[in-house]
Amino acid sequence: MKTINFAARNYYPDSPGGCEKVFYEIYKRAIKDYSIRIISSYENEKKFPENKSIFPKISIRNKLIRYFYYALNLSLRAKNKKSDLIHANNIECIRLSKTPFVLSIHHVGHFIDPSIRKQTLFNKLMKRVLVWQANRADKVITVSQTTYNDLLRIGVNKEKIIVIPNGVDLKLFKPVNKKSKKFVISHVSRISPEKAQHFTINAIKNLPDKIRDNIELRIIGQVSDKDYFNILEKNSSIKYYTNLRDEDFAKRIAESDLVVFPTMMSEGFGLVVLEAMACSVPVIASRQESIKEAGGDACEYFTQGDEKDFIKKILKIYKSPSLRKKLVRKGLKRAEGFSWDNVYLKHKEVYEELMK
Repeated sequence: MKTINFAARNYYPDSPGGCEKVFYEIYKRAIKDYSIRIISSYENEKKFPENKSIFPKISIRNKLIRYFYYALNLSLRAKNKKSDLIHANNIECIRLSKTPFVLSIHHVGHFIDPSIRKQTLFNKLMKRVLVWQANRADKVITVSQTTYNDLLRIGVNKEKIIVIPNGVDLKLFKPVNKKSKKFVISHVSRISPEKAQHFTINAIKNLPDKIRDNIELRIIGQVSDKDYFNILEKNSSIKYYTNLRDEDFAKRIAESDLVVFPTMMSEGFGLVVLEAMACSVPVIASRQESIKEAGGDACEYFTQGDEKDFIKKILKIYKSPSLRKKLVRKGLKRAEGFSWDNVYLKHKEVYEELMK
């Protein structure tokens, strides 16, 4: 059996995040065909597989020192743990051998758009590192045509790039009977400032009184920024469901009448949109081309960061049962076209070709 080193600075479910979740879904299927070794940094809750090589967390504030620490450890361990192929989920794993090398890049908008992230010297350096890394890899796998275009824009060789969209687990994410008497709006994403939980909380507060009184707001997701979580408003009208098991996470989404995804960052795909649609729940999301690749015409979009437009879309869906049914019908049909099994098979084709 051939061996593949999966290298990632963070690993799901120990660490939250869409990029980590995608890598985990590939791992769950690849382990049936290959001997998989996880190369990663620190564990939070001892959730890593047994076949692993990890190193401790450091708390140094200097970004450059921290970057080089992770990059050196990931790269050396991926090289020294002999394998037939290395698949890296982040640019910190540098190619140090002739072993076939695959690099996943999920999004790069934060290296391009100053409205998303200030283009500091460090950010410009990381963009150069990304391009250098991508062009040294045998293949670069990305999750959307939008990110493909962005990679070309910053200088990545088009011959290296393969687009493999994300998937959804239709056995896990499925409709359930809704029990709440109120209209449940769920903000679903990891809890961090760029995911804009504060934006949703404030928007719900600004709805008309009669409607707001009939709404139950749920914040659902892994806490990745504890300081941010601690300052979020807590009151009886907001319910927090954090750090859930996959089954409970999917159930909470399915119990919703509406899922909102008002992300402030540049997304590579918008996995939450697919997961909600598979649960028969309509979705409102930030208007990004990458998110549209997931949601298509089965999702309502608003101008990113525009609270008035966001509220307008919430009221539109709240007041129209027929629109909700239409979005649910379209969403279910669209979600059926995305499968993690198919996503993995496309990855496997890349692996097999490179390991010849």
